[in-house]
Amino acid sequence: MVSEHEHVQILRELKEQFTPLFQNSQEGVYLYIDEVHKICSEKFASMFGLTVKEWEEMEGFVNKHAVEKDQELIINNYHSHIHQTLTPTRFQFTGVRKDGSKFKVETDMIPFPWRGEVLALHFFREV
Repeated sequence: MVSEHEHVQILRELKEQFTPLFQNSQEGVYLYIDEVHKICSEKFASMFGLTVKEWEEMEGFVNKHAVEKDQELIINNYHSHIHQTLTPTRFQFTGVRKDGSKFKVETDMIPFPWRGEVLALHFFREV
């Protein structure tokens, strides 16, 4: 198991490596280690009515920014594809913005190995 300090270091390295993707992708992008350790693009954060800082500091993205009926789908896909089969998946769900408004979103969830960890790399688009 990787220590807290190592997760912070992993994110620092990844933020540097992924800056061009975060700045230039037409889709919202985020990398996820766990609820506390994650980074995202401005486009992704703004999709949910948040700043990058707000999103990166929040705990509990799924329970706050997906309608209740879709939360299990997201969690099951994460555990199945990121921690079991190590295969990408694409699915849709209804997102919830900071202001409470709802919108349809599609994501590609891709397992991404880095320094002994398997992270989740996500690309988001409104549909």
